Amino acid sequence: MTRPAGTAGSGLSAALDALHAGRPVGLLDDLVPAPAAAGAIVVAGDRIDTATMALLVRVTSGVVAVAAPAERLDALRIPPMPGGHGDPGRPGFAVAVDLATGITTGISARDRSATVRALADPSSSAEAFTRPGHVLPVRSRDGGVLARARPAEAAMDLCRAAGREPVAALATAVDDAGGAGSAAVLESVAARHPMPLVRVSEVLSHRRAEIARVLGDLGAGRGVLIGGTALGGTAVA
Repeated sequence: MTRPAGTAGSGLSAALDALHAGRPVGLLDDLVPAPAAAGAIVVAGDRIDTATMALLVRVTSGVVAVAAPAERLDALRIPPMPGGHGDPGRPGFAVAVDLATGITTGISARDRSATVRALADPSSSAEAFTRPGHVLPVRSRDGGVLARARPAEAAMDLCRAAGREPVAALATAVDDAGGAGSAAVLESVAARHPMPLVRVSEVLSHRRAEIARVLGDLGAGRGVLIGGTALGGTAVA
C-alpha cells in the first residue's frame, strides 16, 4: 500500500510515515479537558509484530484495544460488549477475542499480535476468532474523528491515511505508578522509545481539510475517488 504525502516535518506526517512502516506513534487526546487528556500508543493493526506488541504492553496499561470500523466487526460477528449503554461519547467496546488457531493461551505478545493482524486482515472470517479473548475490539464511529474526535477514531483514521488497513492497535500510556499518562508522560515514553507524537486535533484538522478539498474538487467539476467510489466528474468503467 502507498499513502499520500503529508506536510514535511509535521507531527502528522511523521506519524503517518511511522504507521505505514509498522512503527508505533504516540497519540494525545487533546480535545478533552487537561486532567482527562491521556495519551495512547498506536500501531497499524496489519503491521504489528511480537516485538512491537511487547513494547505496547510494557509502556501502557496492558489493555490492548483494536479500533476498527463497525461494519468490519459486524462481518466478523463480534458483537458489542454486553451491558453497553450506547453512550455516543464513550468508546464502543465489543466482545474481546482471540485467534482461534495458531496461538496458545492468547495473552502473550506473540498471540495478541497475531490476533490483531487477523482482525486487520480483510480475508479473515468470523470463524477465525474465539470469544471471549484477550484483545478488545472497539467499534469506531462511521466518519472517524468527524463523528467522534477521540483516540479510537483518530487511530483508525491515521492508519487509513497512512495507507494501511483502517484497523489500529492502541493502549493507554501510563506513568511509573500505573496512572493514565498525561501529555508529559506520553512525551517521556516517546523519548525513551523514539516515536513521533500526534494530537487528535491534528487528525481532525487533516480530515476537515480532506473534506474541504473534496468539496472544492466537486465544485470545480473534477471527479474525486473516496474509498474506491468515484464522485462527480466523468464516470470511468
